[in-house]
Amino acid sequence: MRATALAMFLAMTTAAASAAPVTEHLVLAPYPGPPAWKVITNKSNGGQFYREQIPGDQTAENFTDILTSQNFPQQRGVDPSVFLQNVFRAAAGDCDGLRVNGPTPQQQGGYAVAYGQVYCGQQKGKPYGVTIFFKAISGDDALYSVERDVHVPANPAGGALTFKDQQQMTASMKDQTTANGYLVKSVYLCGARSTDRRCR
Repeated sequence: MRATALAMFLAMTTAAASAAPVTEHLVLAPYPGPPAWKVITNKSNGGQFYREQIPGDQTAENFTDILTSQNFPQQRGVDPSVFLQNVFRAAAGDCDGLRVNGPTPQQQGGYAVAYGQVYCGQQKGKPYGVTIFFKAISGDDALYSVERDVHVPANPAGGALTFKDQQQMTASMKDQTTANGYLVKSVYLCGARSTDRRCR
């Protein structure tokens, strides 16, 4: 999934380079630890950006958790639910045993947002599955996408989670609860029409 997201950024940076300067900004609070999370990718081109973070005790070569944030100036005004539907369709080519939840549209802080989840039973060419939590926000300058990926035991039969023991299941459920809560409470957009008090 990471390769797909990065490819989308690289394919769209040419169009973004001539975009107007960004006046609004996406806010991501530090992801809950311990350990503290660290940035492993921070690319920008004109008004477009692409960033990746992983836990401080993992490496870019062998991570199991990642938080990705990016924006698409050329897609400003696009319904975030439509954006996620397109992401879900693209995910079908990367997974054996795919299940999706959403998109769920909402209004938050003065902006249209959408939430969704992808349950990838097994990522093609990899020995694991991936659960991905999405939040998309439609701003005035761009469409913003934040996703939290969690590697899970592979189950190509249909996207259902399987665990080797109770401890692994409990840890996975905790990861999912934290990811959902983080996207809802700690990811928001500040701009000219924001009604979020944290933007003042």
